Amino acid sequence: MGHRVIYFGEAAGARTKRAVELAPADLDFGIVDPTDPPNKQIEQLQDVEALITNGLLWTVEQFEQMPNLKLLQLMSAGFNTLDVPSIREMGIEVANNSPAISNSVAEHAISLMLMTYKRLEQGISGVKDGTWQEPAKSGPNGRLYELAERTVGIVGLGHIGSKVAKRLQGFETDTLFHDVLEFDADYQRELKARHVSFDELLERSDIVTVHVPLNSQTRGMFSTREFKAMKNSAVFINTCRGPVQDEAALVNALQDGDIAAAGIDVFEVEPTPLDNPLLHMDNVVVTPHLAGSTQERIDRALQFSFENARRVLNGEKAQNAVQIQD
Repeated sequence: MGHRVIYFGEAAGARTKRAVELAPADLDFGIVDPTDPPNKQIEQLQDVEALITNGLLWTVEQFEQMPNLKLLQLMSAGFNTLDVPSIREMGIEVANNSPAISNSVAEHAISLMLMTYKRLEQGISGVKDGTWQEPAKSGPNGRLYELAERTVGIVGLGHIGSKVAKRLQGFETDTLFHDVLEFDADYQRELKARHVSFDELLERSDIVTVHVPLNSQTRGMFSTREFKAMKNSAVFINTCRGPVQDEAALVNALQDGDIAAAGIDVFEVEPTPLDNPLLHMDNVVVTPHLAGSTQERIDRALQFSFENARRVLNGEKAQNAVQIQD
């Protein structure tokens, strides 16, 4: 006999153990391990009504074997691996966890801005290998800058982009944003962010940071045209999804001096191959899709997932249903 609420994750995994710790006592809760044999998984998922999962590749055929499923609750913000319209046609709502992840990703984006401007990676290497300030201050990229009073362009002012804007207020930046959605004037004043066209944002920004979902409209959103439209002193930051950037075009832009630097947490292929040129460029800071991995974010995502499962089991509408713009 299965459970009505299932967390799908490796039984020995730290996140699965935390899910067990935080699971409310009133929920009929269990776990299903993806390393178990498929027939065992199917048996355990027969009664599931709310499935909590990370961004794994789920197929419509798999959901057909879960006749009672009402909610697919993602732990992540991204949903690009899922055929959401087809899943919804089966009567299954799909919700993501972008509110829970927003603090963590916003802090990471600003960290990449600071690491790039302050050349912290090179400075740390110099301390450790005895060359001291030389790696940070030498070569064509050997200049350090302040984030204060820079013009920062935010592409996508949703849960994450808005948190970036709020945190940038402490740096007294001139904050611009572009989004396909409209935001009222009071909200823009609260964030101290001004709406501009996409092209104006590219032209004016010292730093461009991207916070959009991956879909057909945003795939390859930053390619040769966009990088050439930016200042040659500009920094490109991506903490959303790797395919939003055309990596070959980004490499060319960095090599040709169309932009000055980049801070990248996501790649077109993950883990990215070791021969990816971005890993070996002095004007690029890279991290391994780490932006949303704080413990606080995991706890918030689990708590939201359990609350959303309870709503659906009680016949209420799920919160934070994913929005499809294709």
